[in-house]
Amino acid sequence: MKITSIDIIGYGKWSDAHFEKIADFQVFFGENEAGKSTIMAFIHSILFGFPTKQQSIPRMEPKNGGPYGGRITLEDTRVGKVIIERLKGKATGDVRVHMEDGQIAGEEKLAEIIGEIDRSTFEAIFSFDIHGLQNIHQWKKKEFERYLLATGTTGSDMLLKTAEKLQKKLDNLFKPSGRNPAINQQLKKVKESQQAFQEAKKQNARYELLLTEKEQELERQTALQNEKTKIRVEIDTLTILLDLWPLYKEWKTLNDKAAQSTKVTFPPDGIIRLEHLQLREKEWQNQLIQLEERQKNLSNSNNFDHRAFFATNEAEISYLIESFGAYNERELQKNSLQQEINYHKSITKPTQVNWTTSLNERTEQLKEEESTNKQLQHDLELKLNLTAESEQKLQKKIDAIEAVMWDNKTFQQEKEQIDKKEKSPTTGLFISLGAFVVASLIMVLSLSIWSFALVFVAAIVSGYFFITNQKTTHPKNEQLLAILEQKKIRQEWQQLLSEMDIIAGELATLEENKDKLKTAIYQHELAKKRLFLDLGINDIPQENWEFVILDYKEHAEKQQLIKTLEQKLQPLEEKQMTYEDRFKKLTIPTEYNTIEEKITFLRQGLLQYRNHLAENAKLAEKIEQVTMQLDLLKQDLLLVEKEKQALLAQADVNNEEEFRLVAMQAKEEQKWRERLILLEAQLEPEKRQALSKYTNQAIIKEKEIQLEEALHTIELEQERIHANLAAKNHELATLEEGGTFALLMQNYYSEKSKLQQLVEEWTKTRLALEILQETMQQLQVGKLPKTLALASEYFHDLTGGNYTKVSLHENRLQVESKQVVLFFPEELSQATKEQLYLAIRFALIDVIHKDFPLPIIIDDGFVHFDATRMQQMMQLLKKRKSKNQVIFFTCHQETRKYFSSEDIRML
Repeated sequence: MKITSIDIIGYGKWSDAHFEKIADFQVFFGENEAGKSTIMAFIHSILFGFPTKQQSIPRMEPKNGGPYGGRITLEDTRVGKVIIERLKGKATGDVRVHMEDGQIAGEEKLAEIIGEIDRSTFEAIFSFDIHGLQNIHQWKKKEFERYLLATGTTGSDMLLKTAEKLQKKLDNLFKPSGRNPAINQQLKKVKESQQAFQEAKKQNARYELLLTEKEQELERQTALQNEKTKIRVEIDTLTILLDLWPLYKEWKTLNDKAAQSTKVTFPPDGIIRLEHLQLREKEWQNQLIQLEERQKNLSNSNNFDHRAFFATNEAEISYLIESFGAYNERELQKNSLQQEINYHKSITKPTQVNWTTSLNERTEQLKEEESTNKQLQHDLELKLNLTAESEQKLQKKIDAIEAVMWDNKTFQQEKEQIDKKEKSPTTGLFISLGAFVVASLIMVLSLSIWSFALVFVAAIVSGYFFITNQKTTHPKNEQLLAILEQKKIRQEWQQLLSEMDIIAGELATLEENKDKLKTAIYQHELAKKRLFLDLGINDIPQENWEFVILDYKEHAEKQQLIKTLEQKLQPLEEKQMTYEDRFKKLTIPTEYNTIEEKITFLRQGLLQYRNHLAENAKLAEKIEQVTMQLDLLKQDLLLVEKEKQALLAQADVNNEEEFRLVAMQAKEEQKWRERLILLEAQLEPEKRQALSKYTNQAIIKEKEIQLEEALHTIELEQERIHANLAAKNHELATLEEGGTFALLMQNYYSEKSKLQQLVEEWTKTRLALEILQETMQQLQVGKLPKTLALASEYFHDLTGGNYTKVSLHENRLQVESKQVVLFFPEELSQATKEQLYLAIRFALIDVIHKDFPLPIIIDDGFVHFDATRMQQMMQLLKKRKSKNQVIFFTCHQETRKYFSSEDIRML
């Protein structure tokens, strides 16, 4: 069966789309969001119905509200060519099947066309995407048996559903460790009713004893409650005292301190007033110093010591001052260059040659050659391995043919024998028949007796040769078939020998290319050695040589950079020396150590010299004003000193240090006296009286713990009494009810009868399930081993022989490598796991192919495969197309090379 056309009226993003002439090996190519998965879902919906709202599969109804559905055309079905059309109607859609003879059938015809297979089984075996290849580790033996049974027996889906219902019914009736099943619940009830029945026999004599014990328990309970209330009151009181103890302790300390100390005398705001006076005194003293300094400066301004020096050298001094900024900038540049040169020299190794463009080109060329040689070597080794494998496979086929092929001598003898047998009987027969015809003509012409005798003899001879020829016909046919078979084998053998010659030629070419590559690698090593010799490097590394060259290049470039920096440094040093020489020629009247100090002196002196010439007339008036201000400040300072002494006298101290000490004492006393007043407000007199009975907090805490332990003991006894009272009340109520014993006995036997009925129902259900399972087991005998054998062959081919066997171990899938190591699916790589899944799919398809020759639909199922795995997979699919149509959806360009241009449909 194959799909030849798809017509989508409306489904998902597709509307009025038509795909005709779909090939046996067809690919639909498109980018993401092109609608590939939608086409795949459309095929599922047409064959098995639109998804219902209860299912998790999207319905993909058109967003514009247009018509929903379409049709597909199938050929080579059990009923010939059909068109299946499904449009929006009931939940799964309305179906019409158009037959080749013009008849139109309904959905019941689909079972005859595609077989007894449901959507989930079809998607699990024939139609899958990348997500369907990732759950192989979850497959158990039950999965195989389910698919084999569901696809191998008419009505088997009903058998599976019936088996599931029976199993569910068994689970609802009984589970060995369950609680909710009916039998488990009933067993519990029977056990409880039996215990109650046994206990009822012992209860009739206990009634009077229970009444007496109840009264005693009630009296004890009342006494305990009174004692408990008293203890709680004491505990609450102790808790309050514990909380107040820190406050009480602090109050007692401060109260004792107040009783022993006398109040300190100190003027209000004394520290603030003292600091204010000190601030005024300091401010006026600073003003006094400034005025005295100004008076001194004004007096000295009349005498300028270096007037002659600045008058003589004013032009040279002006030049040096103006040029000093440029001198500083050059000094900074010079120091920066010198630091950079020193840094590069410290991290740079000496090199014999300078780095040039040609050296750079040689290095890059060597890198490219090395990369090319490695790639060629890898490709060549890969081709050699593949060709050698092909040679081994051909040799195995030749050996197999030669094992059944005759040698030349035997073949020639058999051939000659057949030729002789064909000649002798056939020739005799023809001669005898010819003689019979001639004799018959003579008899007709002459009508003599001897002519009749001659005809009779010729007939006898012809009959003899005819019988002889018939006897030898059967063995001759068997020998002839054997000869023909040997001829066919010899032709196939010669064809394989021709292919072996081609492969031998390819191997010779590859070996020749390998020798050429070795020569190229040797030439590359020589060129690399020459490069290292030119650079003066004696130790040539075997690996990572390019890093050594790169390091050499960096050091060579640093050497060139150092030379460039030194060339920039030289003119700066010459200019600095010229400026310093001019400074040395100028005789400065005062000694200074640095040029900066000399410039400062010259700048200030030149300014003073120029100001001296203009301000001599104003100096006398300024000196007089400063003298008057000095007299006023001295009077203010005397007043401040008098106020300060008066403040110290109020505190009864002699100096400021004692004054501040008394201030601190007064402040501290004020703080703790305020705290004492606050504590007295918080602690009531009766609380202070109660706390005074204890020497420390630990005694209160110890008493509280003792009371709590006594309270806990009482509560435990109350709980025990409460439980005893409840039990006794219940027991008394039970004994007071009339007919209790008879009711418990009746209840016990009633529950036991119900349990017996449930057990009988469970036994019948279990027997029916075993019979059904035995029936299903007989239906699938032989399929599971065959499926695993085929899966092993496919997995062996897909993995290039790395894995040899697929089996079930302890109800789980397991594979065996060629090193005879066993793996579970979750221990394989993702790509190998997907190859295993595909091998199992193809094995299942082979087993059920006779009943279900359905197309295989794949949506980008091999994204984790490398190039080799992809090639093996595509070769397998090409072989399968003769049995099952293969429709492939992909967005990867590299997969297009496996399909002819006619079989590629762009979306």
